[in-house]
Amino acid sequence: MNIKKLNNSVDMLKEYLGDSLLACDIWMTNTGQSIAGYNAQPKATDLFEQATSFLNKSLNEAGFPRLGKYYLMDCEGDSLILVLQFGKYQWAILVSKSKTKLGLLLNVIVPNVSEEFLEAVKT
Repeated sequence: MNIKKLNNSVDMLKEYLGDSLLACDIWMTNTGQSIAGYNAQPKATDLFEQATSFLNKSLNEAGFPRLGKYYLMDCEGDSLILVLQFGKYQWAILVSKSKTKLGLLLNVIVPNVSEEFLEAVKT
């Protein structure tokens, strides 16, 4: 894992989103261990790890397809949470809904920062 590139992917996200980015955290799937972030919340990382596991189990038991590249949560107030799936890693991003263009986030920003992230975690 290239820590410099990993931190660069977080910095890219901060640059793209500006003050609409409230927090983000990258962690290892199955352990919940945080490896990078911005305004990181260790409790949230563990909870999102549990939520992802629960969602996958529930979808499987219902005969539905598994989660894809991400899941999105529209929260009360002005918050939106996007959880990106990268196999061995997950990345939660908390943004202000009123300051974020969802299309730009999903179609431009996420692919760009994901590319840098994937370079960082190549083994």
